[in-house]
Amino acid sequence: DFFEDLDSLQVRRPNIITRVSEFVPEIITFVQRIIDNGYAYESEGSVFFDVDAFDGKDGHFYAKLKPTAKGNQALLVEGEGVLNEVKFNKRNDNDFALWKKSKAGEPEWPSPWGLGRPGWHIECSVMASEILGEHIDLHTGGIDLTFPHHDNEVAQSEACFNNHQWINYFMHSGHLLTEGRKMSKSLKNFISIKDALKLYSVRQLRLLFVLSPWSDPLDFKMQAMPDIIKIESTFDNFFANTSALLRDYREHQYESDGKRRFLAPELELLDELKETKAQVHAALMDSFNTAKAMRELRNIVNRTNVYLKRGRANIDPQILEMVALYVTKIVRAFGLGNDSSSSAIGWGASLNSTTADGEHPADRESVLRPVASVLSDFRDAVRELALSGGDK
Repeated sequence: DFFEDLDSLQVRRPNIITRVSEFVPEIITFVQRIIDNGYAYESEGSVFFDVDAFDGKDGHFYAKLKPTAKGNQALLVEGEGVLNEVKFNKRNDNDFALWKKSKAGEPEWPSPWGLGRPGWHIECSVMASEILGEHIDLHTGGIDLTFPHHDNEVAQSEACFNNHQWINYFMHSGHLLTEGRKMSKSLKNFISIKDALKLYSVRQLRLLFVLSPWSDPLDFKMQAMPDIIKIESTFDNFFANTSALLRDYREHQYESDGKRRFLAPELELLDELKETKAQVHAALMDSFNTAKAMRELRNIVNRTNVYLKRGRANIDPQILEMVALYVTKIVRAFGLGNDSSSSAIGWGASLNSTTADGEHPADRESVLRPVASVLSDFRDAVRELALSGGDK
């Protein structure tokens, strides 16, 4: 179901999928290296990380990500889960399990310390390091995993490799809330992806996430979705109108009348496009602030719509195409469209959910284009009539 949900949201699958059961020999070797380096010990068939031996020795520091949580027994118990249901002979309450002696009925593998299974934190360190090496650039996860899980991952990995920076950057995402409360099966306040896609399109759901900072909690509220749909409609109409106008120019191949048309309004819009590009770049450099980047795109779209009100005879298709192609490039980079053609304007292939019979609904853009073209002609005709002082 998980991968089916990823596919339905058009989220790319991971390049490599790992399973703990496939890495047990590597986990045992990893744990033994930590013991050999003096940062872990065996106790009654289990192996524990020695926090006191590690913290402050040879430049090591425990709880790098959340120093204020060091020694917080409530978080440690929550982090260890069932591993804390049975008391072990540990040197310190802060020590955590690297290898756990299996109880009757639990999965077990042979090890130098007897039959057992990996601790929770160790499996992530081993699988990641086996694939990516002893130094990793980027690590992601939910904000609730910062301590103890990610802090323990860092400590045991640096203890194994004898280095001081296993991960360069952590990205901790905010919780998904519903009506202000953490989404949870126990609270029965969750909505499945399949159910959400019965109400909203893939693009609308992805817009909801893109318009929220990734590191903040996201509160999924039904009453917020009309605003998302309105934003989608703004881009829909912009792409449809610009595509219709540009197609008309290409089909008619208007001859030059010797008059310059790239004048002050066009230069002003060009300057605003340059500023938009700079602001979008700055937003993405500032912790991938997609919400601010989208606001900048909406601003340039609104400014271009004002420019379009000048009428077909008074606009230059070149600046119009420059704006439309840039907006297209960014929304597709954000996963809001299909990058099927770098030269096409708009979302591209539909990101709507499939219908009951498995068919994809028609791309709204292609439906709107003929209508937009007719409306554009009508608007220009009315404008010319008004300017000439003719009757209604």
